[in-house]
Amino acid sequence: MAEDTFHETQHDLARTLIRTFYEALSGQFDRKDHITKEELDRAFNLIEGFWPKTLPAFKANCRLCIDKIGVRAYNPDARRKDFLTRFVFSLLITGIPSRMDPGSGKYFPQVIVRGIQRNIVNLFSNAEYEMLNSQAQAIFATIGTDDDAQTWPLIRADETMSMLADKIFIRMLLRFKQFNQQRQSFTGIIVANIEANAYKFTDQDFCDVFDVVFGRYDQMVKKPEGRTKMDVYYGDGTADGIISIFFAFEQFKKDMIVREGLANKGKGKRSGGRR
Repeated sequence: MAEDTFHETQHDLARTLIRTFYEALSGQFDRKDHITKEELDRAFNLIEGFWPKTLPAFKANCRLCIDKIGVRAYNPDARRKDFLTRFVFSLLITGIPSRMDPGSGKYFPQVIVRGIQRNIVNLFSNAEYEMLNSQAQAIFATIGTDDDAQTWPLIRADETMSMLADKIFIRMLLRFKQFNQQRQSFTGIIVANIEANAYKFTDQDFCDVFDVVFGRYDQMVKKPEGRTKMDVYYGDGTADGIISIFFAFEQFKKDMIVREGLANKGKGKRSGGRR
């Protein structure tokens, strides 16, 4: 890896952290045109408390600079440009047990990777995508690998990297505020990007994907301290937005169970009628 790449990685990480803190405060202005001194103090107290925990991330980058040929040096395929899809899909591939379609021999969730990529592109503007893609690249470079088995244990073991990863997923999650509309769009894109007869993507599959990618934040907002951190780090109102999204998600799952029950009941009646 060229020496300039290490400097760029350090710069990208610092820029990502500063940008995260800026966005946490700018969200207040978007909603109220001003923030109070108390809100400003609360935000910076949390930020200052968190800042020392970022030092290991910079230390890891410095270690990469010193040990350029170490086992943790990150050397991605030069052709790789879409780090964001790789980042998201690495969570899916390790969080959902693979299952094979008996007809085609294709595996889920591997079979939906193209649909995931198209969904990510559709969720964000070009500028947002480029920003998040560079953040995903910086995270891979800092942990030193993009191997699926290692990626998430390394990220979750480092609070700084975990916070930066959460930032990416929370931006995606908040696109589901119009839940049913966005769910239908998401599912439609997945289905359209699966080759014919390779796999039937179901409502249960959607639930599995949504739980693996976003379930962590449902748990966070159920605690007062989690809601406070969510609003400070990612913008005032973020916690309420997530709560409303998961309320709609839970309702969708209940409706799905009812639909499946009615469908099974209907099959039973038709079977009885043929006797």
